[in-house]
Amino acid sequence: MNIVPFQSEQPETPFAPYWGFGVGEHQTDIDCDALREFLLSKEEEVLSIPKFNETAYGTYLGADSTTARSEYYNVLMWDNPQIDQLKDEIAEFHNWYYQTCTGNVPNHGIRVGGWMNIMRKGDRIKKHVHGYGAKTYLSGHFTVSCEDTKTVYVNPYEHWDEEFIMRDMIKYDYHHSEKVYAPDNVVGKLTLFPNYVPHFTTEHTGDDLRITVAFDIMPLLNK
Repeated sequence: MNIVPFQSEQPETPFAPYWGFGVGEHQTDIDCDALREFLLSKEEEVLSIPKFNETAYGTYLGADSTTARSEYYNVLMWDNPQIDQLKDEIAEFHNWYYQTCTGNVPNHGIRVGGWMNIMRKGDRIKKHVHGYGAKTYLSGHFTVSCEDTKTVYVNPYEHWDEEFIMRDMIKYDYHHSEKVYAPDNVVGKLTLFPNYVPHFTTEHTGDDLRITVAFDIMPLLNK
């Protein structure tokens, strides 16, 4: 488990923006081949859900995607040994991430809602965020299947469009800076980040499927 620091320089004026957060990464030993087959076996069932979001919640993967129905099912409620292991990994990683970032052991439970992104050649998740209100907490994703793609995290004050970010990233060959963090997607990797962090993916150009389980973590706080 590790955290990649992603923050601005210290502000030099009282009006300069400042952000500071970490992208958490953890390589698991989940059997992703078995999980891939299980998720694909559920694709038709999910696509039969009549309710969907036209923009696929800002990802623009299309109304005929499993992502567009993410509000109406929860991958993490399905009965499957790899899903059970993933839930355990998320809970353990959440506790480590929370304590590492805040210096405190979490004293509350969590609820996790998850969905699957099944992407085919030419698909790309566009820049979006999962939340930015007073109850903002954590989001994450788990890579089940991939081929030569990146997830690109952008600082919240950066308003470059995605095409410019990708061109600049290639031109200057940078992997991590205060503007962009663009790690390769790796099968079996679990990632955590605050809800408000904008992110997108590079185009999936491979012939195989790119499959991830994305999720939002909600704290069960005592009021």
